[in-house]
Amino acid sequence: MFAEKLKKINPYMFTVILMVAAYFTIVSLWPFIFNLFLSFMKTDLISGYRFVGLSNYRFLAKDPVFFKSLWHNIFYILVLISVGITTSLVLSSLIYRTYGFSKKIYTALHFTPVVTSMVAVSLIWNLLYYPKIGVFAVLLTKFFHVQPQLFLADSKIALLCIIIMDIWKETGIRVVVLLAGMQEIPKTVYEAARIDGASPISQFFKITIPLLRPQITFLVAIYSINALRVFTQVFMMTGNPPGGPANSTKTLSIHMYQEAFYSLRFGYGATIAIIIFILLFGLVLFQIRAFKQTWEY
Repeated sequence: MFAEKLKKINPYMFTVILMVAAYFTIVSLWPFIFNLFLSFMKTDLISGYRFVGLSNYRFLAKDPVFFKSLWHNIFYILVLISVGITTSLVLSSLIYRTYGFSKKIYTALHFTPVVTSMVAVSLIWNLLYYPKIGVFAVLLTKFFHVQPQLFLADSKIALLCIIIMDIWKETGIRVVVLLAGMQEIPKTVYEAARIDGASPISQFFKITIPLLRPQITFLVAIYSINALRVFTQVFMMTGNPPGGPANSTKTLSIHMYQEAFYSLRFGYGATIAIIIFILLFGLVLFQIRAFKQTWEY
């Protein structure tokens, strides 16, 4: 019976299924299993493997750098979401009130940094943040009479400087998503509000923002995931080793990278990777649960 069913399967479809299964196994499943295996080992991948059980996890629970890196990721999420979505709401609302070709131009201008490589953007902003002779330092000194800032060399504001760059770069995506949501809101809702005497500001807070809840939920979920696995911008903007000065910009991904490839403690690096996976999995579950809700205009 089973053999007869196999004969009825299209051979091309069967080949595609096998290729997809093989790809998933090689690219996703096997690396995860091997990483989980490494988290119970002490190894530099050269001199062999030594089983240490839960020692890596116990060390992680006492590692102050790990918790400092975790806090940096949490801070990254909070600032990126609060400031990023707020500024994007304002910008998308302003673009929504424009018409014709000008709306396309404004949208394209905001979206241009999105399609630019993160490596290139990080290098450019690194020059903008350069102490004393960088553009930002010169502007603050000449126009605001502020003492020259060290920016990325200052442990108090270095992480915030990176977040500001990230907010600027990804503004275009948030604007496009929110703008699409605004265009889906029936104009009759605003007309009824105007008849009732609601001001534009009141309409924005009592109509636009509540009806953009699906888009805002989507952006919160996506950017929480991005902020939890942030790596490239910190790596490119904080020198060698990355995460400085004094670990003030070190995130979980940077900590994992340094433990594995700088200290050659691949077992402990794999342990940090497992924790990152658990946190990301929790955020994905939140996203799935959030989108099970239904919204009506």
